[in-house]
Amino acid sequence: MSITSQLSRRRALTGLGLLVLGTPALNHLVRAGTPAMRRPPNDATLLDNFVRMRSSPDGATVRWIYSGVLVGKIEGEVAVPLTRIEGMSRTRAIARNDGAWDWHLEEAGYYCDLASGQVLEQWLNPLTGRKVAPVHYRSAQRLVFRDNAVLPATEMPGGAHFRGEITQLASIAGTLALTEDLYVSIDARAATATQPARPRQLASSLATFTTTYAQLAQPRNQWVDCQFTYTTLNSFVGWLDMRDTVGIQNMRLVGVKCRVDDDAAVPSWLRERLTKEHPDLLNPL
Repeated sequence: MSITSQLSRRRALTGLGLLVLGTPALNHLVRAGTPAMRRPPNDATLLDNFVRMRSSPDGATVRWIYSGVLVGKIEGEVAVPLTRIEGMSRTRAIARNDGAWDWHLEEAGYYCDLASGQVLEQWLNPLTGRKVAPVHYRSAQRLVFRDNAVLPATEMPGGAHFRGEITQLASIAGTLALTEDLYVSIDARAATATQPARPRQLASSLATFTTTYAQLAQPRNQWVDCQFTYTTLNSFVGWLDMRDTVGIQNMRLVGVKCRVDDDAAVPSWLRERLTKEHPDLLNPL
C-alpha cells in the first residue's frame, strides 16, 4: 500500500503499508534489528489481561464506539482544536498456536464541526485560512500480539520503521491501565520521473485501555468491561493542505468496548451513516 494524502487515525499507520494483512513479519523484524522491548516480570499475564480487556470471552467480534477532537499545532505556535471526530471500529482477537494473537481491526470515522457536530464536507482550516474537503476514513489494521511486543502482520516497505509494545501504564485504586504504543516513521523520498518527492513522515499511536481488577477477577467466560483513551502525534494529514508545514496533529479520542450486537450503543446518526456508507462494518468480522 502506498502513502497517500488520506492518512487518517489508522491510515497514519496503514497508509504506510505497515499494518495490512500479509505474511508474518517476525523474521523480518529480527533481520531489521528492531530494538528489544522492555519486558515486564510476567509477559504471559500482561498479554492475557490485555487480550481479555480488548476482546470477547467467546472470541466474537466486539465494537468500539469513540469520540474526540483533532488538534493541530504549527511549530512555535499554540495548538488549535480543529474538528471533532466520531467513529466506530470492530475488532477480533484470534489465538495462534504459538501463544501469540492475531489482531483484526476495521473502522470508519468522520470529521465533524466543533460547534454543531455535523459531519464536514467543506471546512475552513483556521491554521491556513484555506478551504479544504475533509477526507473521512475507512481503514483496516492487522497486527500480531506476542509477549509484550506489537508486530505488523506484513513485511514493511523499504524506508519504513516500526516499533510497537504493550506496557502496564498504571495500577491505581483497583484500576489497571495497559497500553498499545506504536511508533512509525518512513524516510523521505526524492522526486523521480514517476513519483513526486515525499517528506519524512512520522506517526505515533498511543492507546490506553482501562478496566478494574474486579472485572478481571471474574470467571474467564465473563465479559470484561473496558474503556480506552487514544492519542496520536503525527505529521499533518494530507487533506489539511499543510504538507510543507512544520508541526504535528493530535487526535485525542475516548471510547468504550461494546458487544457486536449492541446497536443502542452506537449514536443513531452514526449508525444511519454507517448503514448507508459502510454497512458491513456493523456485522461481525
